[in-house]
Amino acid sequence: MPVAPLILKNLFARWFGSRRRRRNQTGAAAQLLQHGFRRQSAGDEAGAEADYRQALALDPAGADAHFLLGSLLGKQERLDAAERHLQQALAAQPAFADARQALGNVYLLRRDFDAAKACYAAAIALEPANAMAHSNLGLACQSFGDHAGALAAFTRAFELAPRLPDIVRNLTIERLQHEQYAQSEAHLRQLLNERPDDYEVLLSLGFTLQKMHRPQDALGYYLRARAQNGGDAELLNNLGIVLQELGRLDEAIENYSAAIAARPGFELALWHRALCYLLQHDFARGWNDYDLRLRSKDRQSRTATHPLWRGEDAGALHLLIYGEQGIGDEIMFASCLPQMIAASRHCVVECSQKLLPLFRRSFPRAQVLAASAPADLPVDAQIAMGSLPQYLRRNIEDFPRHSGYLFADPARIAAWRSRLAALGPGPRIGISWQGGTYKTRAPVRSIPLAQWAPLLALKGAHFVDLQYTDCSAEIAQVEGATGVPIHRWREAREDFEETAALVAALDLVVSVCTAVIHLGGALGRPVWVLAPHSPEWRYGARGETMPWYPSVRVFRQPAHGSWDSLIGDVAQSLHSWRDSVFNSQQPPHGE
Repeated sequence: MPVAPLILKNLFARWFGSRRRRRNQTGAAAQLLQHGFRRQSAGDEAGAEADYRQALALDPAGADAHFLLGSLLGKQERLDAAERHLQQALAAQPAFADARQALGNVYLLRRDFDAAKACYAAAIALEPANAMAHSNLGLACQSFGDHAGALAAFTRAFELAPRLPDIVRNLTIERLQHEQYAQSEAHLRQLLNERPDDYEVLLSLGFTLQKMHRPQDALGYYLRARAQNGGDAELLNNLGIVLQELGRLDEAIENYSAAIAARPGFELALWHRALCYLLQHDFARGWNDYDLRLRSKDRQSRTATHPLWRGEDAGALHLLIYGEQGIGDEIMFASCLPQMIAASRHCVVECSQKLLPLFRRSFPRAQVLAASAPADLPVDAQIAMGSLPQYLRRNIEDFPRHSGYLFADPARIAAWRSRLAALGPGPRIGISWQGGTYKTRAPVRSIPLAQWAPLLALKGAHFVDLQYTDCSAEIAQVEGATGVPIHRWREAREDFEETAALVAALDLVVSVCTAVIHLGGALGRPVWVLAPHSPEWRYGARGETMPWYPSVRVFRQPAHGSWDSLIGDVAQSLHSWRDSVFNSQQPPHGE
């Protein structure tokens, strides 16, 4: 919920309130300034500018006229002229706190964080109770990643002026950035008791509950807010997100589209709508805005050293294809590499260091690097790996029916098969039950291992831990409760080559939505995924299949937060799978 600095309207209100009370302004110049402000309040900015300039003609050194004109020019993003007038206001009156604050806003719009911060700090030093200066200092800190500074500044601004425009939502954003979810909810509920119809409080409480992965609760507050202001693009986008989380995809798309109509070019809504299209397997429309991810402020920018490949004939080209997302996505989008390697003269592939040996083995005709390609490497064009599908996977029919495009080390596979065979007869099943972080939907996509008890009850099976983090304490607790051992090897967690070989040696992988799904599917191994009601777009919205991986079977949560029935279905399917696959080969251990 980003908010622009409070550059003009409220700053002017302060000037014509507290400042006029401090100085009894009289004369023609002062009357022109007041007349200009009234014109500006009515929307006549050109008339206001004329009045301010006429006042300056009468009093060229007038600090107030320079301040008002500079602030107006700043609002219009005529930043050089705005800076000149605000500097002249400060030259005439160095202790002019509002002018320092307005100059800070100009620097903030220029993205000059240090200069903006210095101006706001100077304004606060002159007027410690200036809530607006504290708020805009928070915006400056927020814009440049100083979240501790932003939280402190917004907290102080709220203490000074709890009804300052946008302060509630900005304070909420920073509390959530610091994962103060419970504190944010409690504070907003208290505010809602005091202001039951306050739009900002309703919006902020909905946003907090959304980030707490409680979409049904968030929906109620968003609907109350929409009844007051149905044209707020931020609200409509967030409403789309919670509707998508609840599986109401058509309604989600309607709200994303309404947000875009309310704010043309609204990239966040365009991005979320693209993901919703992809979730529905509407690839032709979904890929159109998928490249917006490359413009995210959270993504490290990449210098464009070569022209962008845009799908033209690559037969004579040396192409650079670079990974730019997480391990799972790099693996998934690598399904496009065989096609590109075959279609181009030569391919250079940049990938994660973890994937380097696996990719080099799997794509021997490409030059695979783990770091940025040298500047002097002969390359005709480049493209992000995640951008390849917009040219190669426009329809469901474009996805190849492969049996695996990644290849683990054969010697390591053989070693793992020997180690697994030593466990005794019966199926060897890898399991993973936690995925992501709180901010990447871990509560939605993870299942506590204790809830896996019906699966672990499969007689004769050997279960293997595929978690990428150490879960020894949780495993020990479940082993004690069920009597079922869960085998784990540290080297498989710490060395991705060993992980790949172990997955290739297992009979089946059963996992929530994590990178191991992509690894198993790319190796062509049997994988079952336990997907939440509204999963990430990669898993699709319905059906048992993933177009990216023919060997993957998807089990879907019937409703948001409901895992028990899904666990029961998977347990039943495991028994059927064991009976059909293993009973004909060897008797399961213990039966």
